[in-house]
Amino acid sequence: MTLPRASRLPILAAASFATATQSFVFAGLLAEMAADLRVSVAAAGQIGTVYALAFGLAAPVVAAILARRDRRTVMVSALVVLAAINLLIVAVADFPALVGLRIAAGIASAAVIPAATASAVALAPPEHRGRAVAIIIGGTTLAFLLGIPAGSVVGDMVGWRGCFAFAAAIAVLAAIAIGVAIPPVAGDAGGAAGGIAALRIPGVVPMLALNLATFTAVFAVAAYIGPITNQVSGLTGSGVAVMQALVGVASIAGLPLGAWLADRGRLGLAALLPLGALAGNLLQAALLAGLAAGNAAAMPLQALAVLASAGSLFALGPVVTARLAVLAPQARGFILACNASAIFLGQAGGAALGGAGIGLLGLVGAALAGAVMGAPALWLARGLVRRAS
Repeated sequence: MTLPRASRLPILAAASFATATQSFVFAGLLAEMAADLRVSVAAAGQIGTVYALAFGLAAPVVAAILARRDRRTVMVSALVVLAAINLLIVAVADFPALVGLRIAAGIASAAVIPAATASAVALAPPEHRGRAVAIIIGGTTLAFLLGIPAGSVVGDMVGWRGCFAFAAAIAVLAAIAIGVAIPPVAGDAGGAAGGIAALRIPGVVPMLALNLATFTAVFAVAAYIGPITNQVSGLTGSGVAVMQALVGVASIAGLPLGAWLADRGRLGLAALLPLGALAGNLLQAALLAGLAAGNAAAMPLQALAVLASAGSLFALGPVVTARLAVLAPQARGFILACNASAIFLGQAGGAALGGAGIGLLGLVGAALAGAVMGAPALWLARGLVRRAS
């Protein structure tokens, strides 16, 4: 089955939709899962952390091993493995087994996302690479808007194990769609050695560091959005969910902006994007310190802070990814795997940094820690312009 180029990219986005859905499909059923497996909610929540760490640490290794393989085959095979792992979770009897399977899921996902992104870049014309990357990232956005909530609904109907069966079904459907509609996409010509050598290309490591720093800055606050929202706006339950949903809204605005900046080569404007994360975190810190306490302005100001941080993050994604694809055309799979690794390690590192800040100063410490990380992100972004010129 041969599809026009423009029609292939949304099919590839099914890969990121499937992996993102299974990443957090359990979030709405954490209490039920914890009770069934006889662990605390805090302990059950760590299945998200071990998944992110497994993905972040495994992505470059998996990419090196599979560097020369056809990317369509890699995606389809990894999605089938991911479906099998989620079906095993349905039958899991104890918490340690669940943790082990979530680590395996992180490793399998590490093969999917870099291959999907590299395939999108390869299939798109050069002037539309930013748009292609934005479409792949958009699959993750769609997962947060539709896939994960749908999984929660399924879990409410049949129990928490049902949400993982739902995730397995999504992975199988994505594998079938990609296998049928996407043509073979060659792997990296230089193999693993070429990928490692590509790390020495000027600008590659700073770009990876930029994503790592920006994600760390944003997730230092995003990981604790529940208690932060409770204190700033007084919202609980569904009110916190509304604040979380603003991340999806920000991505809808940020991704097209990032695609436009990447495809038009507006790197000077792109270098200013980390300012959004820095400003958002500083505003959150001010609100936590008492600015607008008890005032009707607290909620809209916090919403503005969330939109600024998340919007800048999603806008930066297509710019960095497209730039890496240009810098290392012969090792795209490996370099984009390193990029995915930086993103997931940034999420885990941000949560750890925010936790350390809370331990020292309370909730305001998380926002201040995130703001501190915004400074190196801005410095690295300015280097993007210098190297390009």
